[in-house]
Amino acid sequence: MNTNKTPPKSIQMNDLLKAWVVLVALTLLGYGLSLFSSELLVYVGPLIIAALILFKARIILTRYLGLTRCPAWLSMLSSMIFALTMICAVLLTFVSAGGTQ
Repeated sequence: MNTNKTPPKSIQMNDLLKAWVVLVALTLLGYGLSLFSSELLVYVGPLIIAALILFKARIILTRYLGLTRCPAWLSMLSSMIFALTMICAVLLTFVSAGGTQ
């Protein structure tokens, strides 16, 4: 019986820093998008924001929570976040498009 346990892989600070920089950049991109006012953004804006949310959620799930070690949880949570984000984005697109007509 082998009782030697290998230590878990530690997350390097450089990887977390890179993930944090990407998260900040995506947040600033979303904020910058909110400053523009255009007829096209009324329809496409919520979908772009939804895509940014999905990218950020995926980074958080993989880098910070370390769910790459448990693909079933990663897949389930990613699917749930995707479904809820798309429902909200579609509803927001219809509501904002209805207010401009």
